[in-house]
Amino acid sequence: MTTGTAVAGPARRRGGTSPLRVAVVTLAVPLGAVVAAPVAALVPPRLALAALAAAVLVAVGYAHPPLAAYLLLAATPLTAGFARDAFLPLLRPHEALGLLLGAGVMLRALVQVAQGHRLRLRWGSVDTAILLMAVTSSVLPLLWMAARGLTPSRDDVLYALTLWKFYGVFLLVRASVRTERQVSRCLWICLGAGALLAVVATLQSLFPGVADLVNAVYPVEGGAGPALGRGTAMLGSSIAVGDVMAFDLAICLGWALRPSGHRRLLVALSLLFGIGGLGSGQFSGAIAIAVAVLVVAVLTQQVGRLLLASVPVCIVAVVLLSPVIQERLNDIDAATGLPQSWYVRLENLRRYVWPQVFSWPDWLFGVRPASVLRVNAPWGNEIYIESGQTWLLWAGGVPFALAYLYFTWVAVRATARVALSRADAIGVAATASVASLVVDFVLMTFDPHLTMRGTADLLFALLALATVRARTGTDDRSERPPRDSTGPHRIDQPPPGRTVEQPRTEPLVPVPQNGVVDALVGTGRQDDAPAETELERAHGATVRPAAVRTGEPATGHGGVYPLEVVVPVTLASGPPEGRPVQQLVGVPGPVPAGPGPALEDDRVSERDEQRR
Repeated sequence: MTTGTAVAGPARRRGGTSPLRVAVVTLAVPLGAVVAAPVAALVPPRLALAALAAAVLVAVGYAHPPLAAYLLLAATPLTAGFARDAFLPLLRPHEALGLLLGAGVMLRALVQVAQGHRLRLRWGSVDTAILLMAVTSSVLPLLWMAARGLTPSRDDVLYALTLWKFYGVFLLVRASVRTERQVSRCLWICLGAGALLAVVATLQSLFPGVADLVNAVYPVEGGAGPALGRGTAMLGSSIAVGDVMAFDLAICLGWALRPSGHRRLLVALSLLFGIGGLGSGQFSGAIAIAVAVLVVAVLTQQVGRLLLASVPVCIVAVVLLSPVIQERLNDIDAATGLPQSWYVRLENLRRYVWPQVFSWPDWLFGVRPASVLRVNAPWGNEIYIESGQTWLLWAGGVPFALAYLYFTWVAVRATARVALSRADAIGVAATASVASLVVDFVLMTFDPHLTMRGTADLLFALLALATVRARTGTDDRSERPPRDSTGPHRIDQPPPGRTVEQPRTEPLVPVPQNGVVDALVGTGRQDDAPAETELERAHGATVRPAAVRTGEPATGHGGVYPLEVVVPVTLASGPPEGRPVQQLVGVPGPVPAGPGPALEDDRVSERDEQRR
């Protein structure tokens, strides 16, 4: 399991602002004014506004990294349908947004290093799996093209960078989001954007006027124009809409089946996403919905309950979308038994793709990264490789196909462990991540869903949210107590009968009367977050790295660090007025006046006396 780089929290030192930050702010203002004055007179207003917007986005990523994740998750479903080069050279708007926000987060990390902070860079099997896919789909096929004397085209370079881009999305979300509350906000943002997609896709599939309006703003690639009964919404792809609806449905179901205060809203959104998935007008959308529901049912052990609840939802969806369903059924060819689009897809593979893929030795290292072919077909001059497994062999050969299988296995295994061990928002993200990975694996039979815009953005974002290792729902500032170098940490004595949190490790330390005094010592690894959760479930208490109390990074020799257990301690009576109770962890300390249990050494002596 992997976790994010520690850049999301406030990088502050006790005693005031660092001199480096003061110097940067002091010099930035006058220098900015000196530079901006002549530039504003020479640069066109549109370019100046674009530069200002870029600077604001970088500043947002630097000042508050969680906000960078929020903006990216909210904007991607609404802007991914814009054509490449429409506003910026080589980039779509959501890609430029991710680059700018990521630059701000990276700049913050560099400033923290300059201030003397040590970044917690952790590497896990998920990182390895993603990088294997990125290398085998870019570096390896480009080298193979060079070995055959072929010159990569612009499309080859852009397609080779695709998985690197999605790994950047994964890193940005993972580095920016650090608490359970932030994960919860990210999930609600995904649901809000998905709800808007569902409404637009459903209306678009039912009303031709809405379809014309959407296509005017978000044109479908290839210039095919709006298709009746297919909802492309703001993604410009009805296939991607079906995938996103399935992923959002998995979030809703995973949350609704856990203790939650928004169950009615989540059930209503689940119905909306089910209708939106069918409103995409794609058979793959219906398959994605079914697979997502089945995966969530298995993970939550609610198979019968979810299947029973799916019956009325399916009835409502069929009634509302009967024109869309009828249109898709009419598209089935009686001679072949396949939809017309599937027949064309199969013919493209037979005539133009498979002869090249399965020719020696192209199947070994791939044909080329670009998956768009210029051909002279009766139905168009450009065709796409509409088979995920074929695309794997086309783009990177056998190594890329094996890397994808390894990624799916590692990611599903890692996120499933989190989904089964956590009941909070992180567990919900892990449940949705498992569902999205399985949906992607199943639908790769029809299309390369792994890199489909909108689909892949949400898939890798959910995978990043599932790796967050927060143990509370608080913000970063309240997660760690302030460091105090002048003396030990003290816990103020509450009124009699109140409960406080008492850390316990070996050796045992004095605790108030009626306190829980059983000891527990454990270790955690940086790549195995569920180990701490298993201890929590076994002992009914919160487990955290011992370094949390001191504000130090939870690191140790070989990646192993000590764990401590926080248990409720009920105080029967308070100490003398004005005297705090000193609770040192792992270090013997003075005992307050009044009744209380004996020290550990005294208890050992008493047990020895009883044995004698």
